[in-house]
Amino acid sequence: MKYCTIAFILITIFTLGCLGPEEGSFTHTIDYTISLTFGELVEGRTIKPSSKVDELENITVIVPLPVIDGQPIKLQNLTIPAGWKAEITETPHGTMLKLEGKNVRTWKMSPMPVPVESGKTPTVTPTMVKKAAGYEFELRLQMNREINTLNPLNGEFVLQPKYELRRINCPEEYLKHYRYVKCYSYSTVVFYASHPSIDAGMYISLEGRNYWFQMGWTGNEFYDHILAFLTEDGWNNVTGSLETGKGVYLST
Repeated sequence: MKYCTIAFILITIFTLGCLGPEEGSFTHTIDYTISLTFGELVEGRTIKPSSKVDELENITVIVPLPVIDGQPIKLQNLTIPAGWKAEITETPHGTMLKLEGKNVRTWKMSPMPVPVESGKTPTVTPTMVKKAAGYEFELRLQMNREINTLNPLNGEFVLQPKYELRRINCPEEYLKHYRYVKCYSYSTVVFYASHPSIDAGMYISLEGRNYWFQMGWTGNEFYDHILAFLTEDGWNNVTGSLETGKGVYLST
């Protein structure tokens, strides 16, 4: 009986060790994305292709920027669409990101999806339809340390500026799946000016993630994002959301 107990303990220790995170599998990333779409705003939530403006002679957008301890993120790895340029600029609201475009198309022709049965080749040439053009600016930063996804406001990259930050109730779905999740709402500003004048949809996101392999990929993250629909030139007040503590934590 004694030997069986010792064997059981040894097997348990060995098994728990095997189930731990794989060494070298840990990754820590920051992803910053700005998506812009130009056209006509429908019912306050959807951008459709413009019937009046095909091309923007020039456009300027100033948006919140990831900042840590007062220092903005570096733009070396920022992907920039053709016809655009990006730079960090000082504004009355602090350090932000300025995007400028010249001769920017507002629409493109895309194929309309055609239902296809599984295993068969479509026999009809898809109809081309006019869609609002979208432009994305993306930056990924690999970190050599764990990201504090439980409280990124304490020493991590977050979108700035932030005004009137307040705790809010998280969706019930989050509460079912994430033990440590917290949700916040805040106000911020974006600048928008185009010639000719046109409506715009804007989505800005910052995601901080820790991932590792432990009988499958798992991890945790925080999510800082802004969705805005703009119809007027100049500075616009918009609302942002911050979600923290989403995922699995090894030592909490």
